[in-house]
Amino acid sequence: MVITWNEIIELNDRVRENNLDYKIHLSDACGGQSMWIESLKADNSFEDLDVLNKLIEDYFTEIKAEIVYSWDKKSFWMKDRSF
Repeated sequence: MVITWNEIIELNDRVRENNLDYKIHLSDACGGQSMWIESLKADNSFEDLDVLNKLIEDYFTEIKAEIVYSWDKKSFWMKDRSF
């Protein structure tokens, strides 16, 4: 499955609607896609990252995609992508 820019825009809209100070970015390179989370907080903290990760997981479940997080849960990619 390929994630579109429109899906990232929709996901970021949901992040804003839930008053979470983050932005999801899409990196689309020849090796595959990955997404990463930017904190928009003044102190660059990730204190409510678990809430954001749940929102992200729910969104991708809704569009019938499964994601895998990096060890710090600040980056993720589609499950079928191998590293």
